[in-house]
Amino acid sequence: MDVTDDESVRKSREIVDTVLREKNLVFHALINNAGVRGNIFYDDFLTVEDYKDVWEVNTYGVIRVTQMFRDLIKKSRGRIVMCSSASILFISPSHGPYASSKCAVHAYTTVLRHELQPYGVDVIEILPGSFKTGMSNLDSMQKMLDTVWYRASQKLRDEYGHNYNEKAKKFIKEFGPKMWVKDFTCVTNSYYEAIVARRPKLLYQIGWDVLLM
Repeated sequence: MDVTDDESVRKSREIVDTVLREKNLVFHALINNAGVRGNIFYDDFLTVEDYKDVWEVNTYGVIRVTQMFRDLIKKSRGRIVMCSSASILFISPSHGPYASSKCAVHAYTTVLRHELQPYGVDVIEILPGSFKTGMSNLDSMQKMLDTVWYRASQKLRDEYGHNYNEKAKKFIKEFGPKMWVKDFTCVTNSYYEAIVARRPKLLYQIGWDVLLM
């Protein structure tokens, strides 16, 4: 399912409806887990499109899918599981598109929790810290930094200094792997508990860095 495409989400709903009807099942849980990192750099170097690209997946995708399947969750008195991020607790420079999109997911989760509580629906937030996923690929991050840096005007690059981009790349290369946890079993276990536990927690904060915040 392409969460950025209305038609793709609609077709996914049709498939789910068919399976539920043919197998006489109920729709117990919806998991909103799609996410992209987007471009990371100081806001001086970013465009509105950089923000739109991330929000379309991380935020509007969540809203689009939730609104398509919400009636099934209300009917089953099930649960909706949202994935936010540690970036909502510690908002660092250069993460404008990603952090803002996840802050919006956190707010939307809270709104839905209040609105759906009368229907017996649990709205659960998974808040993972720094784990090694596809978004933490060093090569792609280095290329991304180069792309954003060299598309900027010479005047802006001069303002920040000719070696600013190289410093940023060096920082990520040195400190990124030290922060990214390779074993994310604790994350998948939290998702499992959120789905099957009789009384799930409303918030799962996962990762050593989250616990320090």
